[in-house]
Amino acid sequence: MNEEPLLVGVDIGATGIKAGFFRTDGTIAAKAQRPNGPRPQPGGESGWWIWDADEMWRKVCSCLKECMEETERGRPAAVAVTGFGTDGLPIDRHGKALYPIISWHCSRTVPQRDRLLQQVAPEELFDITGYHPYPINAIHRWMWLREYAPEALDQAYRWLQVQDLIAYRLSRECATDATIASTTMALDIRNRAWSEGLLGLSGMPPDRLCPIRESGTVIGTVTKESSESTGLPVGIPVVTGGHDCELGALGAGVSDPYTFIDITGTWEIIAAVVNECNPTPGMYRAGLDYECHALPGQWILQGLMIAGGIIEWLGRQFYRDITDAETLYQAMISDAAKVMPGSEGVSLFPCWVGGMGPYFAYGSLGAVTGLCTTTDRSHIARAAWEALCFQLRRQLDAIEKETGVSARKFRVIGGGQKNSFWNRMKADVTGRTVEIACFEEATILGAAIAAGIGAGIYYSVTEALAAISFPVEEADPDPSLRNIYDDLYESRTEQLPKGLAIAAQ
Repeated sequence: MNEEPLLVGVDIGATGIKAGFFRTDGTIAAKAQRPNGPRPQPGGESGWWIWDADEMWRKVCSCLKECMEETERGRPAAVAVTGFGTDGLPIDRHGKALYPIISWHCSRTVPQRDRLLQQVAPEELFDITGYHPYPINAIHRWMWLREYAPEALDQAYRWLQVQDLIAYRLSRECATDATIASTTMALDIRNRAWSEGLLGLSGMPPDRLCPIRESGTVIGTVTKESSESTGLPVGIPVVTGGHDCELGALGAGVSDPYTFIDITGTWEIIAAVVNECNPTPGMYRAGLDYECHALPGQWILQGLMIAGGIIEWLGRQFYRDITDAETLYQAMISDAAKVMPGSEGVSLFPCWVGGMGPYFAYGSLGAVTGLCTTTDRSHIARAAWEALCFQLRRQLDAIEKETGVSARKFRVIGGGQKNSFWNRMKADVTGRTVEIACFEEATILGAAIAAGIGAGIYYSVTEALAAISFPVEEADPDPSLRNIYDDLYESRTEQLPKGLAIAAQ
């Protein structure tokens, strides 16, 4: 058997858990996926959502075993884990969970967020952490636990973020990395170290938190027990991965500072890789956040926006007669394509999640305006995609204004890379070339790259990116639509719902 090294990436996503085995040139040797989702907390109040840690681990094991069975050549050389941010849980010295993983779908910690803001001004929090005070950030979970389940923190050996937990199950070693630590809103973002002042306010004892490593650091090896559960070879390195945004950027193959990364899914993230961290009031007002990048000495400045979630809402409300997902999306695209730019006056304001995204500073929820007796679902479909493109332009412009770096183009990865209608509209609305990735699974590829760095297969990110091919297709803006979309963008801003317009002045 040819024992070529295979690099293993695991992604704990909100809707799916994935594993992928990659060759050192970035081509995929095997992959597997299982569905994922939160569940109501047993015995909890209405609206309390959690993740089942044991169920997630079983699905990781199932994915890895499937990949091992599919792999005819090669041997796993190292494994790294990525996943969504903010969520985690306390464990004791034996790895027992002391409280369930509170999901980011759960709003129980809004009062704790509000209480923290009475002690520290939101702009000051942003200056320290680079983050807006979202209720879902881990610091507010710690405050909630201190109030309602203090024994969970008092008896804790370590607090583990979700991907840290999977790495712990693989290696029985506790560690975290700078990228995922920056999603807690308890990190001194400039110095990549825990903020003593914020920890004091949170009720989290500092010694319960893991040491912060950089992505691509070996933390342990696959144990015999986890080998039996996953099929991975005993003793291969378990390496720090990182937050899915940063590892998705890594797996997108972008090293040019003038190419931004557009990560699309239920949420959309437009991100720029920057060499300094300097939170500004303008960034705060625009709803931009900093996170530590997977490369030491670099950060991601990003705009987080609800996107695919709005299209899913559109399908539920207006296309209930279509049950097949592929047919549903094609029907929505076909309807939207029938309508001219501007949607015949119908506007959608994509503030579906209050307190997050481009309209953070305005405190508004979503709206659809311009309806009349001739409006049908095709107008609303067109307005929805235009709204997503307008908010993308808004955040892209804000990043450029605050950093002084102009995006010549941006690269699309994630579920949206398959939607040519949406990607072409992005080019037309923003006036920039859109690169659509022709390769799959950028996020687990990013985790695999981190695994390869930890295993010494790549000496650096630069070497890894040079060894991997990242083919893209380009969508250039249509010059004939430039003035049309410029005027629409301005008019949509002027037509903000009253609450937004007042806040914008």
